[in-house]
Amino acid sequence: AVVSTQSTGYDLIGRKLGALVGYATVTVATFISAFSPSIEFFFVFRFLQGAGSYIASTGGFVLILEYTASKYRVNSSIIVQAVFALGYLFNTFVAYIVKDWHWLVGVEGLLLVAAFIPLLLIPDSPRYFLTNKRDEKRAKESLKWLARINGSDFDAETVRLTDLEIEDNEGKAPNPSFMETMRDFLKYRELLIQLLIQMWMWLVTGFLYYGFSFSWSELGDNIYLSYIFAAVGEILAYLGIGFPIRYIGRTRSVMGFYLLASVTFLLALIPLNFSSTFTLEQLSCLIGSMLVSAAFAAIYLFSVELSPTSHRGKMLGYCSSAARIGSFCGPQAALLFSWNKTATLILFTVLAASAGCLCYRLPDTKGVQTPSTAAEVQQRKDGVTAGTTENKYAA
Repeated sequence: AVVSTQSTGYDLIGRKLGALVGYATVTVATFISAFSPSIEFFFVFRFLQGAGSYIASTGGFVLILEYTASKYRVNSSIIVQAVFALGYLFNTFVAYIVKDWHWLVGVEGLLLVAAFIPLLLIPDSPRYFLTNKRDEKRAKESLKWLARINGSDFDAETVRLTDLEIEDNEGKAPNPSFMETMRDFLKYRELLIQLLIQMWMWLVTGFLYYGFSFSWSELGDNIYLSYIFAAVGEILAYLGIGFPIRYIGRTRSVMGFYLLASVTFLLALIPLNFSSTFTLEQLSCLIGSMLVSAAFAAIYLFSVELSPTSHRGKMLGYCSSAARIGSFCGPQAALLFSWNKTATLILFTVLAASAGCLCYRLPDTKGVQTPSTAAEVQQRKDGVTAGTTENKYAA
């Protein structure tokens, strides 16, 4: 997954093509792995599954959010995350019914085919065409498609989206190279600071999220029931994030999710039994996992809104890579739980609190247009109004 998110280049080849490459990779790898003759063969295609999965999910999420008008962005993000959790729940039921792993992997492959087909029918993001390609014609084609499926009489031909003959505020020609965009992280200090903070938040969230995902068997007697409760809790968490992030802002909401999660992990240390099968530890960990899930859903939206269009694919790739490092380490928490639950919960508390405190440094994006370029990120920090050329189409 780390390899995939850094090698795709959503800002160079586009959000749609990146997602298509991901879906094709994970679909083919899934079907082949279902017929693995050996564990070594399975590991090879499991690697390709992971790579394709995160190429598809990152590119697809960026594409969806760039399609969405700002006033609907919160709802779109919630729907995407809730459907992800429904897949988690569905997979638990399928695993309960289909005991043979070969058939289980095959069923997952069929579902991936169903997800791949709709992506072929939609155009790429108009924001991508404008900011990264400076291609007004293709951007208008995307807008026409969006207007048509929404029943709008919007006429894209009567609107001038940007002055293509004028270079952006950074002095770059249209479609800057990979190295040019990489140098922006050194040139614009605020862009780098925001990226590093977001990467730590994603790493911590990935660690905690997958730490619980692989530890529910240690917190309950019935593994299927434990995972069903976790999936339902996750869905409720996603549905519940809309109010805080819409009304109190992204920064305070995400910070609150992390800090409240750290409190629940501390409460889990109290030895209190509600019954012979249900304890305060289980309740606190369930609430804590819901808060971590809420943070995960919120930082997807938050990171998209913080990242400039010109660097959005790259920054989401870095953040996703950090989350994958956390998700690789997180399952080891299952071993920590079996060794020392107290030490594990203290570790969870410290990590969640650190992410919450660092989140305070990030600017809120509630009611703010997403930046188009790296220069605009720095200008906003410095209190300078960005140039008009790059903002004509920002709304």
